[in-house]
Amino acid sequence: MGNTKTLTEATVPLLQQAATIAHQLRQELQIDQKKDSSLVTNVDRAIEQFLKPELLALTPGAGFYGEEFGHTPPTDAGYWVVDPVDGTSNFAFGQPLWGITAAYLKDGKIVTGAILLPDLNELYTATVGEGAYLNGKPLSPIPEGDIAVSELLGNTDSNVQHLQKTPGKLRHIGSFVVESTFVATQRYRALITGTICLYDCAAGILINRELGAEVRYLTGETFDESKHLTTAKIPPYYIGPKNSNFPFGNLS
Repeated sequence: MGNTKTLTEATVPLLQQAATIAHQLRQELQIDQKKDSSLVTNVDRAIEQFLKPELLALTPGAGFYGEEFGHTPPTDAGYWVVDPVDGTSNFAFGQPLWGITAAYLKDGKIVTGAILLPDLNELYTATVGEGAYLNGKPLSPIPEGDIAVSELLGNTDSNVQHLQKTPGKLRHIGSFVVESTFVATQRYRALITGTICLYDCAAGILINRELGAEVRYLTGETFDESKHLTTAKIPPYYIGPKNSNFPFGNLS
């Protein structure tokens, strides 16, 4: 396909069709438990099976990494990363805080991404260098500066050891894609992750980068997605305002 913005636009109807699949199959939900105790449903599997050939048709020969059906490495044609349902436990128990996400990388960099939160009727899109959008309207830049004690900081249940050393009031939703959009809309001032995979976070990273957010590992080093083009988990990192009072390097 042509330019990157066109690719972003082509992704949108595919996510919308995936949401229709989710709502239809939710009426006959089948829930299984993975080896790591996380949940997977027939919806997760059906959406990935739908999205994979559709996305690869947009970029023939590209690699693909989906949560449910494995990994093929990046190629010169690019690399898709897809989480068919992020927040599966929330979805399975009838909560609205879940999403569908897809992102495309070229030469090791995230260049387009989309997140659809079907139950919230929110669609987030971003193209590198073109800004980020919510339901087609441009999002405002994230203001630089400190995280106040009254502001919300998205967290994960694997970061308990850090709770007394970070600013802000901690929250844990159970869906990275939701939390990343909350930073983009400043419902959250910032977030810190646990160890997650690139398919969880690529679109959310690009959306927030396009709004001026800082993305750094908790050591303080700048996040580099080109290091994470495998199935290995990504170490914890921060997405939030630049020039904040976040205690990088002092959380152990």
